[in-house]
Amino acid sequence: MTSKRWAWTVLFALLAGLAWGHAEPVQVVVVVTPAGQELKIDVQMVGEVSTLPIRGAVVEARFYVRTPELQQLLDEGGGSVSRAGDPDLLGVPVASVPLEEPKEGGYRGALPAPPPGDYVLAVVDTTFKGEAAVAAKPLRLPLPPTGATLALQLPETTTPNRYLLYALLGLALPALVGIGFALAARGERKAD
Repeated sequence: MTSKRWAWTVLFALLAGLAWGHAEPVQVVVVVTPAGQELKIDVQMVGEVSTLPIRGAVVEARFYVRTPELQQLLDEGGGSVSRAGDPDLLGVPVASVPLEEPKEGGYRGALPAPPPGDYVLAVVDTTFKGEAAVAAKPLRLPLPPTGATLALQLPETTTPNRYLLYALLGLALPALVGIGFALAARGERKAD
């Protein structure tokens, strides 16, 4: 294989890997710990197939009051919700917090503890424009002093074709500019 062909193969593999970065289910472990008037939320995200940490995600933790409608969604999902699509499919949250990534694949945040009662804790991933993945499980507050650990699964999502095209063009543009400069410089050397 020529070096040019090899370089194109590697470039295509990298672009395809970036474009379909959320094309597998994601295992999510959520640890909720009481801390005074707040709840600390720690989330670990790992690809189910690749077993790699999910880095650079846009993730939010949300609490919802467990309504009969939410209970029906939980019952349909065998006690949890795992859906792609509308990030607001569970309704209006009573509390939410965007999570920061202090370590690779680990996300963290804190929010004021809602009043005692039955809730649904959801993790919402809106990393890619035009898509969202939601995973949720019931949670009763107040928590025991040791907190609670929930295992969730974010479903695989498909980046909409229009966005994928723009993303690939955006990724390819710098490479095309570099190739243009290289060809222009090569042409000048041949002319000399």
